[in-house]
Amino acid sequence: MKSATKDISLNNLVDYRTKPLNGTFLDIFGGFETELHAGKFFMHLYNEVCNSFSVYSSIDLHSFLIELNQKFSLSDADYLLKDEQSKNKKIDHIDYNTSAYFIRVKDRVLLEIQSFKAVFWYSKDIPFSEIEEIVAMLKIAKKKKQHKRKFYMIASTPRSEYGFEFRKFNIKKVELNVSENYNDDFQNVHTTVHSFLKSNNKNGLVLLHGKYGTGKTTYIRSLMSEINKRFIFLPLDLMDAINAPNFLPFISKYKNSILILEDAENLLTPRGSSGTHNNSLVNLLNLGDGLLADALSLKIICTFNADLKQIDKAILRKGRLVARYEFKELETEKARAVAKRIGIHDQIAKPTTLAEIYNKDIDNFSENIETKKVGFNQ
Repeated sequence: MKSATKDISLNNLVDYRTKPLNGTFLDIFGGFETELHAGKFFMHLYNEVCNSFSVYSSIDLHSFLIELNQKFSLSDADYLLKDEQSKNKKIDHIDYNTSAYFIRVKDRVLLEIQSFKAVFWYSKDIPFSEIEEIVAMLKIAKKKKQHKRKFYMIASTPRSEYGFEFRKFNIKKVELNVSENYNDDFQNVHTTVHSFLKSNNKNGLVLLHGKYGTGKTTYIRSLMSEINKRFIFLPLDLMDAINAPNFLPFISKYKNSILILEDAENLLTPRGSSGTHNNSLVNLLNLGDGLLADALSLKIICTFNADLKQIDKAILRKGRLVARYEFKELETEKARAVAKRIGIHDQIAKPTTLAEIYNKDIDNFSENIETKKVGFNQ
């Protein structure tokens, strides 16, 4: 009796080098209906699996596109997708710092490009020297990194090489007088933090904690306004992503950056008290003080409102922790001086938060709320 097992020798398998995708339907979109996945689109367009090559650099996108158009005689039809945004003050001008393009450079060479990254998708038959030719153009178009008054938020996306990408945001310029707006014991901490963040080839953790409204976020905004480094903001709903396999390869592309984790209580809880955050905490510790930290020179700022006793003791280890400060209400005399400076003449008789001072003339809708019982009158 013959065996029912099918013959699955290599001779019977499809040769994907000659007939890679015949008869295959590809979903060319990413996580959203209007978001193309470049690799899938290449396979849909050319019916073959492709190579990719990524360049992470600060690019003068406008000048690069001019050179690219001239060298390859590109037309509008070669721009497969344009994701353009206007400037804040000149709404009829393109802001190339926030725009993105998907371009057919030539046959079987596609390019995804933004001001901070370029990804090539090209046929396996295309020699890499042809990609290097365009990379050389990127080097010429490389611009001095200007990160002041902006930050980069990490977002998840299925079309990225690692499953993450940056969304860039501008912030208003903040000119903050630390000695006037914070208690006297913060001055030395500020000097340490400021020097640490401006340095190169250093790594470590900064913990800023305390009550809501005491000025933690305002202080971080002022640092973004003063220091020309890439500030990377990790949203609360992605903090567990620190434990994702692709997160470390993604963040490793941005050496010497400053990683911001606001309201990070859950991430920093002691190991053993929460099973879902342990591995993420370990990775965070490695980024702050470990082999990865030495290689990446990442500087990490964590803010939280919980009591310090609720934070894992490993975070506080000397050598890993560069600075820590607990923000409290502004001392009475300082609070009075701030109020007087901004034109508020109400008498302040006790330590007060910055939020309470700067918003003193704004109605507080949480006060004087009468609690009514639900029911029938007898």
